[in-house]
Amino acid sequence: MHRISLIPLLAFMLFACGQQTTIPAPSNDGTTTPPEQSAQNDVIIPDTTKVADAATRAALTTYDSATGTMRFSQNSAALQNLKAGDVLVSEPSNAAPSGYLRKVQAVRQEGSEVVLDTTQARLDEAITEGELKADFQLSGDDLLRTEGLPKGVTVTANPANSLKPQAGVGENYSFNLNFDKTFVPIKGPNATGTIKVNGSVAFNVGYGVDVGVHVWSSPHLTFQASVGFAQSSHLNITGDFQGVVGDSVLIGTQYFKPTKPFFVGPIPVTFVPKVELYLTAGGEITAHVNFAASESVTAQVGARWTSSDGWKNISGFGITGSLPPPTFSGTLKPHVGMQSRASITLWDIAGPEATLEAGVNLDVAYPRNPNWIVNGFMKGTLGFRVKLPLLGTLASYNATIFDISKELGRSGNTPPVLALTNQPHSVDVGTPLNFRALCTASGPTFGNFEFYSVIDAEDGCLPIIVVSDREGLLTPDYTFTTPGTRTITVGTIDSQGATAKLAFTLNVVSPPPILTLTYTGDPHQGDPYSMAAVIKDSTEPAGGDLCKFTTWKVDAPDTVAYAPGCVVSVTFGAAGKRQVQVSTHNSYGAVTSQTVTLNVLPPLINLNPEITLAGVYNGEDKSFGFCAPSAVYVNNGAIIDLTLRSGTYCPSRATSPYFAEAAVHNPQNEVLSFDWKLIGQYDGKDTVFADSNQQTFNLHGPGSGYNAGPTTTACRVTLTVGAPDPSRSKSRTVWIGQCRYYTSRLA
Repeated sequence: MHRISLIPLLAFMLFACGQQTTIPAPSNDGTTTPPEQSAQNDVIIPDTTKVADAATRAALTTYDSATGTMRFSQNSAALQNLKAGDVLVSEPSNAAPSGYLRKVQAVRQEGSEVVLDTTQARLDEAITEGELKADFQLSGDDLLRTEGLPKGVTVTANPANSLKPQAGVGENYSFNLNFDKTFVPIKGPNATGTIKVNGSVAFNVGYGVDVGVHVWSSPHLTFQASVGFAQSSHLNITGDFQGVVGDSVLIGTQYFKPTKPFFVGPIPVTFVPKVELYLTAGGEITAHVNFAASESVTAQVGARWTSSDGWKNISGFGITGSLPPPTFSGTLKPHVGMQSRASITLWDIAGPEATLEAGVNLDVAYPRNPNWIVNGFMKGTLGFRVKLPLLGTLASYNATIFDISKELGRSGNTPPVLALTNQPHSVDVGTPLNFRALCTASGPTFGNFEFYSVIDAEDGCLPIIVVSDREGLLTPDYTFTTPGTRTITVGTIDSQGATAKLAFTLNVVSPPPILTLTYTGDPHQGDPYSMAAVIKDSTEPAGGDLCKFTTWKVDAPDTVAYAPGCVVSVTFGAAGKRQVQVSTHNSYGAVTSQTVTLNVLPPLINLNPEITLAGVYNGEDKSFGFCAPSAVYVNNGAIIDLTLRSGTYCPSRATSPYFAEAAVHNPQNEVLSFDWKLIGQYDGKDTVFADSNQQTFNLHGPGSGYNAGPTTTACRVTLTVGAPDPSRSKSRTVWIGQCRYYTSRLA
């Protein structure tokens, strides 16, 4: 057994300009110190441990760590006395670039080759007493290659100029990663849209290893490993989708050179580092998010194992960050981060693996005070293989060492936001308007013709005050009774006293009435010809009679009877092309006119039949309380109520008290036909409510029985008296006004 004196504290630092190792020198006198006098910094190597010299390393041609077979092209000093049970240890060589620590099972000669059958040895089988302390940082000079970079991801490595060890973590960042990654929501049956993460990360990774094998002190075995991380990132999240996103994408694996060996006495120990880089995103988002944040973290993830006390955590961390205010709409809790998964293996066999994930998340509640909070998060995990080439089988260790969150920023109170909707700012006079504000604080809402919206990030929906420069304070439901331009001012205030104001111009207009002329057939010279004007005006108050504003004009020798009004009789004094001019206006002065040209035929020899009198009558005059001997004439423009039923005073009428009747001059007693129609405006179209072929027409609504849904629209009564000679048939619009009726039977 060999005892070798070491310099105090075997600490070996590797710098970016090249890994440097301090190798202890053996004692000069070769004497052995008794156990009770053994110094703590001594190394004791058993006689069964053999170290491969340069000739042995050069002779190795084949090394299979899985089967344990080792082939050497020729014998060497180290191989000559090798026997089963010995431990052979080597620093890296061409055939074993990570070095090896093997226990010999058998030695045999095959021709000129020496063949060894081996198994993985433990460090405590190679060392009786000794310690290894090593800290090293990865630099750009150590990087062999980076694999698996997807499109849009680049990694660069720069040698560090100065280092400050913290489990090997230096002051300057050695690695830089730029990325532009789109995540697709992968959770939830109705998830739609995407989240895009772009930005950059600068990071360092370092390692620390401490191994102790002690014969004369307790604990006899110690193993400590830590992985140090330093990371600074700038992350941007933009997205439009609804659902839950949860994704971790491997964006690259970095493979590093095996370290130059660290020595415990003459025993070389080689480490092989590897770093996997992940971009992570997750959280719930509805609608839109756009935010950016910067974070910086430092962490040492590590644990210590002793044969007496088991595992203990030795980790530490810190986190800082900054951010500009985010913009967003909807409900969301997104997060994005960068994950480094670092591992080291001893002789490329097994070792500890540590993971650090750091990033930012946005917490939004809408409405809430504060409206948003941005946190930096950091999570560290550490795991060890159950079997380590250092010490054999240890109790397994795999744990989340820390999972912390630190607030980076939160919103202050923001003023309310008033915004115009796409509702037109030109409205018709007399139209009821909605001056409430559209508010979607509780989620998407269908508008109800609002001119503006209001929202406050902290208070949600707020009350508003609406003022017109002409009418003053406006109620939520308001109707302008005169046309003209208004300036509408809207104001609101939140619970913290912040205000918002909005003004816009509202143009209240009165469109002209819609005028339609009705007549039947071609007129004859000298024969009175019936014409009617049907007038529609959505801005006119209900029951408004525009017939009194309707004028008719013809050129001599033509004449008009019963004008002004909606129903007239025109007698043409000449044949040929003749014109009739009609004009009307509404209560607000909006005018419309129409000119119609008629082809007047020569006089008829026989003018009969001739409609001498026709009209609509109320057969039950309630003002007198009895059935009048002569029914009351209903004027054009009036309202007839077809929802009423006769029977109180005049039980002879089965439906409504209204009827139409005509007197016809028929001196030849010809067989005549009567075609009565009650035509109403339903759903914007002429609809025949009732008809009759009798000389007296009992008017009734479109339905019968117990209907529902009363309404009032324009209506008219027409009559055509058919003669044996169709050219002598006569038509007339008997009455024009408004009808009140039930609508449920019109479907």
